[in-house]
Amino acid sequence: MDKIKILMVLGNTRRGGTQAFIMNVLRNIDRERFQIDFAINNDFPGGWGPDMRALGSEIHIFPVFKVYNWMSFKRWWEVFLTEHHYDIVHGHSTNSAGIYLNVAKQHGCRTIAHIHSTGFRGNIIERLTKRVFSRMTKKQADYWFACSESAAHLLYGEDYKSYPRYYEMPNAIDVKRFMFNEKTREVIRKELGVKEQEFLCGHAGTFSVPKNHTFLLDVFYEICKLNDNARLLLIGEGILKEDVVEKAKRLGILDRIIFRQNLPNVNEHMMAMDLFIFPSLFEGFGMVSLEAQATGLNIVQSDTVPMDTHLTECVLSLPLDEAPAKWAEKAMAMPQRNRTEVNKGIMNTKYNLSNTLTLISKLYVEMTNEK
Repeated sequence: MDKIKILMVLGNTRRGGTQAFIMNVLRNIDRERFQIDFAINNDFPGGWGPDMRALGSEIHIFPVFKVYNWMSFKRWWEVFLTEHHYDIVHGHSTNSAGIYLNVAKQHGCRTIAHIHSTGFRGNIIERLTKRVFSRMTKKQADYWFACSESAAHLLYGEDYKSYPRYYEMPNAIDVKRFMFNEKTREVIRKELGVKEQEFLCGHAGTFSVPKNHTFLLDVFYEICKLNDNARLLLIGEGILKEDVVEKAKRLGILDRIIFRQNLPNVNEHMMAMDLFIFPSLFEGFGMVSLEAQATGLNIVQSDTVPMDTHLTECVLSLPLDEAPAKWAEKAMAMPQRNRTEVNKGIMNTKYNLSNTLTLISKLYVEMTNEK
């Protein structure tokens, strides 16, 4: 039997939440049955590119969509899909999906739009432009996927509630990989130079406006007042990293912060943490919150992160207009729990990857049979 060929379209290979979900699918799907390749704008150094290729995927670089290059953007896709055959085009990059999914349909592909966010990034003009072009997406997608209802509403409006081919596709994880291990915690803390008595706060995410590192530093500054042994681990890369460093200097806490670039074992670094600080301005789902919970880690997060992430008692949601000192006070008052037992509680939820894999594999087969 020939493999079902799927092209996943996304912005880049950065180690973000959307990419983590996609990698979970790629690692665990039956690769004897499905061939998954990628079309991306940017293959970031230190990103998932080498891992994708090691798992048998091809990576194709397509031009960045900038509105004014609408015609050349469409032409690139016409040439590409003439030269490369795919059964399914699965679009995670939804801003321009109305264009490339339209071309894909003309080439006989089944099409999927898959949104992972509840907001559009960029300045006012950029957000408005993305909103306008994203409206074309649902007309070109045969299937509508979303990581949550709030994300579905952003892209599909109220129509998703009655669309027969809409599916909630949770940003699931391989829960077993996040089972807390005391030995792993000791090893990672030693590698980081964190002493046993030190209280390690952490965050994993790109240094970008939505992740709200400025507020995160304010909260950590207040935690330092409450605990002389507090330290902070920041995992990620991004254009605002230098701004974060400068603010940490002004607050006098730079020597308490450990910076690490994107890591393949964020799960193990979460085991080394004692508190996860997650003050995002918006999230499609907030996958990193789920990952942190799966290690039994306490999380203090903004109430803009969807309530869907509240799977355990490890999560405390607070408004961003509440003072950083209050965030620090409430976070430090959270009780420590049996971290292994927390993981077991997530095993039976829809966020366990095995359940999502069963659904997505079934749908890929159904789509192909419909052609």
